Amino acid sequence: MSAATGASIYEEFTITSRDGSKTVDIRGGVIDFQYFENLHSPTVTAIVQVADTGNTINNQGLYHGLPIRGGERVSFKVKTPVDAAMGVDAVLKYVMYVDKTTDVVTERQFEGFVLHLVSREAISNKQSRVARKYIGQTVDKCVEQILPLVEPLQSVQIEKCENVYPFVGNLRKPFTVLMMLAAKAIPVGAKSASSGFFFWQTRLGFNFKSIDGLIKNAVEKKSTAQRYYYSQILDTGAGNPKQGAVKIIDFKANKNNDLTESLEKGEMSSYRIFFNPLTFEFTQPKDAVFKPKDDVRLGHTEKASLVADPDNIPVNFMAPRIVSGVYNIGTLDPGVSTATNYNPFDDVAQGVARYSKFSTYDYTILVPANTNLVAGDPVYLEFPKVSMDTPDIDPEQSGLYIIKEITHKFYTNKSYTSMRVVRDTFGINGQK
Repeated sequence: MSAATGASIYEEFTITSRDGSKTVDIRGGVIDFQYFENLHSPTVTAIVQVADTGNTINNQGLYHGLPIRGGERVSFKVKTPVDAAMGVDAVLKYVMYVDKTTDVVTERQFEGFVLHLVSREAISNKQSRVARKYIGQTVDKCVEQILPLVEPLQSVQIEKCENVYPFVGNLRKPFTVLMMLAAKAIPVGAKSASSGFFFWQTRLGFNFKSIDGLIKNAVEKKSTAQRYYYSQILDTGAGNPKQGAVKIIDFKANKNNDLTESLEKGEMSSYRIFFNPLTFEFTQPKDAVFKPKDDVRLGHTEKASLVADPDNIPVNFMAPRIVSGVYNIGTLDPGVSTATNYNPFDDVAQGVARYSKFSTYDYTILVPANTNLVAGDPVYLEFPKVSMDTPDIDPEQSGLYIIKEITHKFYTNKSYTSMRVVRDTFGINGQK
């Protein structure tokens, strides 16, 4: 059963001047609205194409009459048509602010422009700095103290971390520091050295979560995850075996494994070179080769090695990716200390491999608008097996995926949701 892709309803779409003195309803002038979330972005963004044909303010158009110069408040509430397969009608409601204006066209009785919107926290981040020193605290505790600097208005979801990472803020912006910490963090109870977190914002709030956590959440929500199926065969009505799923409008494979890229990014192995500032020594060659551990996966568990016997790699073996850095030893402790505040030897190399592996299988799908979905949510995709017989589900390509990027697109007569979904292996979880 496929959901309708009809026009969405703008129940609210207003813009308010920076001084708060003027608020204008622009619902009639919005001809294109796109809203974006991304696991790699600490803020949500949006673009609005506006056409104004009347004397909106004091015999002037909206652009000059309000005027729009950046920082204006934009409030919207968009209702999207969702069929029974996806539950009740969805509503996208949020407040954002004008970051910049492009494509301004001004004529005698017409003006058009594109508004680029950001969250309030994105603006606050530009005006805040992390100035203090953080010692002896797990990474999640540091995140809890830094995030309030941008005064978030929504919920904050922070996953517990097991590692301590001392650092000095050095007057960096909060989101810069939080993105740095995401790459250093290790989840509590990790099966192995499994570093790799994401810090991102959705319309529901901020998230600081590990790759392992996202995968575990997807597996736990497998039965309730929104299901989509791809088929070039017309639906057969009530007897369609895909009842309860929504048909994918368009589908593109961005990447289905890439050996060269995997090697270059250190997925299968890396060569570690770290400098000890106290002993003036580098990593010993016998310890330099890093081999990723078995991780939590959405599909099959596969050995990430091209070497026949990965436990007996020769000393002169040079991995395709070199990971380098400096041991954080004694740099923040009073006096001179030989204690290792943070040992990057395994964690940095593991994180490099984990981030790359997370997007091993990368697809873009276009579906009927569903604003209930946010970046980081799991979805269950079904693809047909290539067969001359009765079509079955492909057990390798089908299964759970995680939304890496999501764009809700609203036009004058249609509405869609575009998702970039990723996973780390082929195969339906728990099956081989």
